[in-house]
Amino acid sequence: MTERISSLGPEEALAEGLRRLGRSLAYPTATPVSSAVMRRLEDVRARPRSGAVRRLSLPVRRKRGLAGRSWRTVAAGLAAVLVLLAGLLFVSPSARDAVAGWLGLRGVRITVGSNGPPSPLDLSTLQLGERVTLEEARAAVPYRVLVPAGLEPDEVFLGHRFAEGQVTLVYRPRAGLPEVRTTGVGMLLTEFRGEVDREQLGKSLRPSGTTIKHLTVNGGQGYWIAGAPHLVYYLDPDGRAVADTVRVAGNVLLWEQGGLTLRLESALTISEALAVAESVR
Repeated sequence: MTERISSLGPEEALAEGLRRLGRSLAYPTATPVSSAVMRRLEDVRARPRSGAVRRLSLPVRRKRGLAGRSWRTVAAGLAAVLVLLAGLLFVSPSARDAVAGWLGLRGVRITVGSNGPPSPLDLSTLQLGERVTLEEARAAVPYRVLVPAGLEPDEVFLGHRFAEGQVTLVYRPRAGLPEVRTTGVGMLLTEFRGEVDREQLGKSLRPSGTTIKHLTVNGGQGYWIAGAPHLVYYLDPDGRAVADTVRVAGNVLLWEQGGLTLRLESALTISEALAVAESVR
């Protein structure tokens, strides 16, 4: 039975399972009610009348244990059909639509395994600033906030380490964007108005054992930094030196673009990080 049903389509398999359940149910033998009533009435008419009226009773033949066995069979059969139905609904969109139609629910969509919106990440230890929307961040800073093409951030933070503010775009792990260690973060993109303090950059990296590679990114000066967590010194528009640290201890692509410095922290390779940077608009 199982092999034959498994070879059918989703709707045919469900229908066949229900038909087999109906044929397998055992019902008690029906009592011939009409003939029993006629015999009892004739018997009453044939007897002499008396002041007492005898109660009419119908013979009911019972088979002990049959009802219990029948309902056990029904329960087992229904359980088998429910298991089959649940499996079909899970794997087959067409079966879900068919069942909705049989129930008179055309237009009703059955969703399997739907989840609500993800809860906000706990990023308090990263000291990114205040959680805001992308629109609020854009309204709060005097420069244009850049976003990678096709990568809307999951969360946005506004910090004030720099005089004109800094904006950090947070991305959850996803396909093509692996989690950085155990942070729950797939990528951070931080942007602010300023430039890298090149004189201090090499000095700050030397003791930590990190490596640095000079690059050109979108026509601007860039750096690929890999290794242990480190400090990077920047110069704000007033020439004031500002020290900042890598947040998630991943690989860092640092570059200057349109008067901004952008810092991309992730577990991406250098080629993957450059592809993201080149899409920033």
